[in-house]
Amino acid sequence: MLLFFALLAAVGCAGFNGVAAVLEKIGAGKEETATSSHPGLLWRLRGNAPYLAGVGLDLLAWVLTLFAVHNLTLFLVQPIIACSVLVTLLIEHYFFGRRFSNKFVYSAGAILVGLVLLASVSTPERAVSIAHGLRLWIILLPLAIAAIGSVVAAVQDKYATFILAGLSGVAFGGVSIAGRAIVFSHPYAHILTNYLVWAIVGYGLCGILFFTIALQRASASAVNATMIACETLFPIIMGLVFLGDHPTHKLWLVVIIGIVCTFSGTIFIAMHSDKN
Repeated sequence: MLLFFALLAAVGCAGFNGVAAVLEKIGAGKEETATSSHPGLLWRLRGNAPYLAGVGLDLLAWVLTLFAVHNLTLFLVQPIIACSVLVTLLIEHYFFGRRFSNKFVYSAGAILVGLVLLASVSTPERAVSIAHGLRLWIILLPLAIAAIGSVVAAVQDKYATFILAGLSGVAFGGVSIAGRAIVFSHPYAHILTNYLVWAIVGYGLCGILFFTIALQRASASAVNATMIACETLFPIIMGLVFLGDHPTHKLWLVVIIGIVCTFSGTIFIAMHSDKN
């Protein structure tokens, strides 16, 4: 039963994230395009109803993510969340008249095949203790993301836009990694003194800012697909290498094929979504 609710949480996260990307695109598009990583953009959007609704859905998605990653492997949870790119594309198709090409259909099929493969070899996992060095690295990474993003945000070209989208994905993936590493214990109030909790806040702020800037410069589907690709692959690798994730019966080949299918499909959508 716990496995079912964890899977349901991951699916809910994908749905919320997919809808949020569209709402945030609508809101961010009403503001002047940002030419730096100054957080003033987020301040200007504080009264924008569509944008705030999108952020609210993202916050709900993060709560669901924390529950999911504490009970399932990252290489199962993250690909499920990757389905948010399909949600975004469907919304843009039905409400904004975007058309799908055969390339999109094949890419979506690759993502779904990857999900089925990963789900077939997944086993429930609990959070594990991590080494002090790795914990410190997780805590400090938001600072590095912020520094790189501040440089890239000043560059006005297509590649900079998708680098920002990728950085936002790494940041959102960091939320899953830090959430997986947190060990909840009594009394729960002590969780506020855990540096990993504040790292999650840092990851979230970086992710929201860079994602919003990228949304101002490209379509929601392209930006969301790029973000999701990085948000998916980064935690999966971390979970397999450092956090003790493993497939049932040691079917690593199935894991590799599933990751490649999911990641390739998402990247292909990012590359061609503006042409759909």
